[in-house]
Amino acid sequence: MSSALPLAGASLLQPIGVKALYGLTLHGNHLLAVDPFRGYLLRLDPKTEQVEVLNTSQAEAFYGATGVACWQDQLWFSCDHTVYTTTLSAMQPEPVLTLPYPADGIAVWENTLYVSCKKGGCIFVCDRTSGQRITQFPAPGIGVENLSVWGDYLWACDQTEQTVYCLDRATGELIVKMLTPFDTPTGIAVPPHTTPDSGTVWVAYANEEPYVRDDPNGEEPFVLTFRDRTLIHPLSYRWYKEANYCRTTGYLVEMTYVEEIDTLEDAQPLENVEWRIAFPTSTDRQRVKSVEPVGLPFTEVQQAGDRIACFRFDRIDPNQRHLFGWKALVEVYGIKYQLTP
Repeated sequence: MSSALPLAGASLLQPIGVKALYGLTLHGNHLLAVDPFRGYLLRLDPKTEQVEVLNTSQAEAFYGATGVACWQDQLWFSCDHTVYTTTLSAMQPEPVLTLPYPADGIAVWENTLYVSCKKGGCIFVCDRTSGQRITQFPAPGIGVENLSVWGDYLWACDQTEQTVYCLDRATGELIVKMLTPFDTPTGIAVPPHTTPDSGTVWVAYANEEPYVRDDPNGEEPFVLTFRDRTLIHPLSYRWYKEANYCRTTGYLVEMTYVEEIDTLEDAQPLENVEWRIAFPTSTDRQRVKSVEPVGLPFTEVQQAGDRIACFRFDRIDPNQRHLFGWKALVEVYGIKYQLTP
């Protein structure tokens, strides 16, 4: 199987010099995020992939920050148990509210501030200026969640469940949930006028990846180890209400299946051999685009509703060798069924 390519030319952003991206929010045509390990408040341009550090002199205040939200020129960010606010121009953070548990993610819509709290198991709804609590509703997932909001919908990404949830902003009622293509989503930003039916949202991820480290002066020149990986990826989705599932970002995968016939000693020749190999199946989460033969031609047949490649040999002698099979292009998507207990 070859490496998978994202469909529709979706761009993947991997900022240079950043250890981990947490929290994500839109500010005009740019994305804002925080790096809690370096204390960076970052502005990213999705078109050019340029990254700018906005808090060049106030990095200490952003150490440990995990959530960020923006409304006009005002910024909110969560750090430990406290939510702070500041203007983007002045960069003088002031506390808005303090929770008994760590504040994980935040979002702001008009005069309302939303704060997710894993240990509390809920999302707090507060006044954005005074920090006074208005109400609260249960968190949709079980892990650490980051938030984003637009219009009537509140969006949350869960690091443990690798899932994005769309909620009713007023009641917290779950509308739709969708699977992310990478694990540990740590931030989400929803473009204007996004609806639960279909669209694209920005999702940030922070985790580790294995790689081979080249050390020519060491005893072992090649060492398998791990390194930090953080990225931002546009998550495209479509909710199929009638079928009760939501399908997310697809990838074009090339699959190859090949059989080999080698020589055999003291074997009898075979006459009129028919060798059948099943094609990949088209399902809700994947669609077979094309299948072509490898090595020898085949005839496509149907068996119990499945597509089968049929290779026919008039005679196979013990001293013969053959390679034959198929190569398929398959669109593979993430899928999340909308099941309730």
